[in-house]
Amino acid sequence: MTPQSPEDRQDDDRHGSSTSAETVAFLLLGGVVTGLGVGAGIDWVVKTFPLFTVIGVFAGFALALYAIYLETK
Repeated sequence: MTPQSPEDRQDDDRHGSSTSAETVAFLLLGGVVTGLGVGAGIDWVVKTFPLFTVIGVFAGFALALYAIYLETK
């Protein structure tokens, strides 16, 4: 294992932070969209339109925040 120069470490930090930001964005978007889809699907089946859609969006957001917590841990 060879020691890295400070310039190499800065490049790694920049690359890691952009990957982390993309991961956070996709997790949030994916959680909300999945919750929206599942909630709308349940609403369509049981004919209670906004109820499960709203619950699904909030549940997807909460699960996405938990996934982000696990990813950054």
